Amino acid sequence: MRIVVAWDGSDGAQAALRQAQAVAGPSGQIDLVHVLNPLTDAADVQAPSTHEAMVILSGRAQATMAKAATPGMGQAVVILEHGEDIPDRLLSEALARGADLLVIASKRAAGWRGALGSVAQQVLQDATIPVLVVRA
Repeated sequence: MRIVVAWDGSDGAQAALRQAQAVAGPSGQIDLVHVLNPLTDAADVQAPSTHEAMVILSGRAQATMAKAATPGMGQAVVILEHGEDIPDRLLSEALARGADLLVIASKRAAGWRGALGSVAQQVLQDATIPVLVVRA
């Protein structure tokens, strides 16, 4: 079984990875995919340009994925997103990797008890493969 985990280094993403490892078992393959959006993510980094901010963010993402990696895991990939919706990019990457399952953490929408986060909700609406949503 091949599983793609939506990764952002958060506690929720780590919980999603643990669930993916439980589902995959010893013979499964897990890929971590972190989608960075230059328009929103680069705003939190002090750098002379958006490009340099994205290089910094990409390095940070690679570092958190390297820490999370365990023996037998597949690839850890950072995707620099340019204008495409993050949910669409997660789904297209999962399909391109031949994933049997996409695992994503859900960040509860503020003020909406029981509501899913917007990325998880959009992934569920558009998915053509099974999706496991892990509550964060």
